[in-house]
Amino acid sequence: MSSTTDIKFQYELEDLLADNATKAISAQDVRTIVTSNYQPVLIFAGRIYADNATSLSFDFMRTQYYNSDYFGQDSIMSPNGNSPWVISSVGTSIPNGQHTDVALEQNAWNGQNMTSIGGNSTNATFDVTVSGGVVTGVTLKQPGVGWIPETPTTPGQTGQLNINGNKSASLKFNGALKGYYEQFGMNGYDMSVSTVNGDHTILNTMLSATCNNGISNDGVDITLAVVPGSLFTPANNKLAVDHHENGCYLQIWRVAQ
Repeated sequence: MSSTTDIKFQYELEDLLADNATKAISAQDVRTIVTSNYQPVLIFAGRIYADNATSLSFDFMRTQYYNSDYFGQDSIMSPNGNSPWVISSVGTSIPNGQHTDVALEQNAWNGQNMTSIGGNSTNATFDVTVSGGVVTGVTLKQPGVGWIPETPTTPGQTGQLNINGNKSASLKFNGALKGYYEQFGMNGYDMSVSTVNGDHTILNTMLSATCNNGISNDGVDITLAVVPGSLFTPANNKLAVDHHENGCYLQIWRVAQ
């Protein structure tokens, strides 16, 4: 994955766009501008749903978008790593070789009627290496839309890699945001961290939410914090979400530091 650059001010960006009469603007200059975080960068978008399929009170998050440069980058082949995607099954009798742009086909999650919560999870694609008839390497190409991460009581949504018609290998979506507690009327999420772009902090991370139903009377309670007891405690890489915020659309942004 390519990292972003650290352009904070307009003059820094303009310095890379001097008069090009001498053909002095390089491909690297253009690449630097395109990948710069001069403006805040959207790194995550999702919609919060109430878990009406079970007696659980943990609302779940459907991931609409995440920028993989800002979240866990351990190997997908490490089941206990911090990558949003991890291997679930290496499969059997798969044709050996390098397979590009392999689509992941969803499995329904936790008894949910996927149609009633927006439709199927789609568009996750991967480059896959197969040796000895099993998957030995997986690289993310497109992170997909609608996939549901892990909650405190339910594993993340899984899908089957369709490799030339063989669907024996599967991946699990732990999520860029992974649910890890439910207490005191709050759901808590761990935000995985990229080694390149670092922690999600109180100063470099912005949250916004738009809610169209089910909003609590005291406003939208979504913040970078943990909730020991009944109090918010600000914390890096943690997200606290009030139970009443089901129906909200959440966006997370990163700014240059």
